[in-house]
Order: sequence, then C-alpha cells, then structure tokens
Amino acid sequence: MKLIHTADWHLGNSMHDIDRLEETKQFLSWLKGRIEEFGAECLVVAGDIFDTTNPSVEARRQYFRFLASLLDTCCKNIVLVGGNHDSGAMLDAPRDLLDALNIQMVGSLGDRPIDELVKELKDDSNNVIGISVAVPYVREQELRRFKIEGDDNFVQSTYKGLYQAVYEAAEKLRNGRQIPMIATGHLYASNLEGRPENDNGSDAKGHGMRDIVGNLGTVPASSFPEGFDYVALGHIHYSTKVAGNPKIRYSGSPFILGFDEAERAHHILAIDLQKGVEPSVQKIETPQYYSFKRISGSIESITAQLKQLRKEASPKPLMIEIEYDYTPGVNIHEALLPVLEKAPFEVVSWKVNRNNALGANSFSDETLESVDVLDDEEIFRRLLMSKIGITEMNDDIKKDFENYLPLFRQVVEEVKSEEA
Repeated sequence: MKLIHTADWHLGNSMHDIDRLEETKQFLSWLKGRIEEFGAECLVVAGDIFDTTNPSVEARRQYFRFLASLLDTCCKNIVLVGGNHDSGAMLDAPRDLLDALNIQMVGSLGDRPIDELVKELKDDSNNVIGISVAVPYVREQELRRFKIEGDDNFVQSTYKGLYQAVYEAAEKLRNGRQIPMIATGHLYASNLEGRPENDNGSDAKGHGMRDIVGNLGTVPASSFPEGFDYVALGHIHYSTKVAGNPKIRYSGSPFILGFDEAERAHHILAIDLQKGVEPSVQKIETPQYYSFKRISGSIESITAQLKQLRKEASPKPLMIEIEYDYTPGVNIHEALLPVLEKAPFEVVSWKVNRNNALGANSFSDETLESVDVLDDEEIFRRLLMSKIGITEMNDDIKKDFENYLPLFRQVVEEVKSEEA
C-alpha cells in the first residue's frame, strides 16, 4: 500500500497578520500532484488541519475543495483526525457525508466506541489493502477510561491503554489477513530524533510550554504496539522519527509557521508499506511561498544587515523579524526608518532583547511577594509568564495554561503525598 503522510496544515493561519490563503491554495494543488505522481492509495492528515477552532469561511472552502479534488484520483482512502488546534465537533459535523465519500474523519475521541476508529482501506477494485486506526488529539478527560491499573504515570499509562485497545480492535478486523495496519496520533512523543537544541516542542503559536513542563506529558515509543506497521503522527512541525523507530514518524508541517522554523526544510512523507516489513519512506520537501528571516543584534548591526538585504534579490516575498538589543532613549522604528523605506521586504515582527539592560531582571521591593501568600497554581502561572517573557497572558496562552493545569495538579499531589 502506498500512502502520503502529512499533518499540521493550520489552514487559516495568519502568522503576524500575513495573508496565507494563496500559499495554502498552491500547496494543496502541489500536494494533489504529488499524490498522483506517487500513486498514493491513501492520504493521512494527522491533526491540526485548521489553525483555530473557528476557521474562516475561505479556509473551510479550501479544505473541502481539496478533498473533492481527490475523488477522481488514485487516492481512494483519506484518513483525517483532529489536532489540539481543531474543533473536533466542527470536523465531525459532516461525518456522514464524508463516510459516504470514503473519507474517514475522527475529529475528537469523546466517548465513541473504539470500533469506530478502525476502518478497512480499499483499492479502486474494492480489494482490502490495509487497516487504518484513526486516533485524534486526546484530552485528559477522554484518556481516563484507558488508564492501566498499577501504573502511576497518567500520560504514559493512558496512552498505552488507548493504543492497545485500538490495536486489538484493528487486529480483530484484520482477521489474519496479510495487510498492513496504520495508526495515527496527535501528541508529543519523547526521544525525538534530530531535535534541535533550541526546540521546546511548542506548537504554531510558539508559546514554549514544553520549556516549562519538560517531559511530563510526553508519550514514549513503547506506547504503540509493535504490530502497527506505521504510526503517522502530528503536532511536531519538523519531520522526525520517534526513538529512532522507522515505523513511528512525524511528517512535520508543510509550512513555516514561525521564525524559529525558517531554517528548516519542511516535508510530506511518501510511504510504501507492507505488513511486517520496514516501511520505505521518502521525504518530499514542500515548496515555500514566502521566505522568512530573523535578524538580531544592535541597531548598528541590524542596519547593516538590512542594507545588505536590500542589495539581494529574493525570488519570494521576504518577511523579516527584527530582534533588537534594548537601548534606553532610542526609538528603533525611527532609527531604522531610512533603511526600511521602500524596502523589497516587509518587517512583520519586532522583538526587544532586554537581557543586556541593567536591572532588566530585577524586582523592586514593592513588586516582591512572599510565596507564602500565593497558591501553587499562581506560582506556576507566574513562572510560566517569566519563562516566556510576558507580563500578561493572551487568550491562546491562557488556553494552553489551562490544558496543562491537570498535569501540574497531579505533580503537586504526588509531591505532597511523598512529603506526607
């Protein structure tokens, strides 16, 4: 069986207010071409199809137009799952229609029976060529029913229980046939191959939540039964294997979704799969509509870099992020105005580096509070804001913070139990 694995499209994304609809349109057209060129019989999209739970009308149109465009191709099987950015309810709403078109959609797990996650994959002659196990992003309350008794690690125990349950259902459906079995997931796995030193596992918003939580919520490769012939994962934005296992992979996002991702190539994965055989995986680099570049340093250094960029011709629209050293009394925008006027690029993000400012990390006596008057969650909240470098939480960061609170509370309870 031949399949294409992709994830983390984040349709409707407008990073720094950049309109990316044309970029998305070109990618989806390119993806259809690669599906036909490879002869893919199955497309797997492993979560974060959209960037928000309420995407724009045009983003939804692009999604449905693309699915419709595949109906007359070699790709007779489409497996879609929701991610942490998606609205599971919205994705699941047209499920009956998608089922009729042989498109498997699992937007959210909820309390649906395990059997509903498992499906036969068929070729254009109606021969069964594989089994799919469509597991979406799973929230804590949905995981509880899969906890393995006697295992104190909630995340690892529940994910292992979940994937064991769906594997058993898939094996029952496979019924001894020599056909491959694929599973999906939208999660943060541990022991990622090729992880850069400055990668904190953050999502498209770049909040750096992983820098705080560490490996508390990560899922080890051992959570996935060996009997799966391929596990298609989403959530990490670069292509990588989990624990060096060639069968458990992230495709990465096809798009650059943050300036910290600008230096990495982005891919889809083309996979030739047989039961019990190591998959043959081809990484296909995705073309980028925009170029992104971060420049940093003193005002003098940034000015010199911008002057050099003015001399260089960019074949793509060039978007710039400027991270400048804090200089008291200097207006950075006015200082750079001469070099930015009529520039062949656009500065879309400004960041200030205050690490070199005297006293930037100090506190006055009036701002200090004893931890004795703060509860555990307030201390956690303030530590998070300090690590990210913000003074107030926006709605997205508040949502991430609330998602991690159950894990934080679990740690607090474990520590208190040990102390008792």
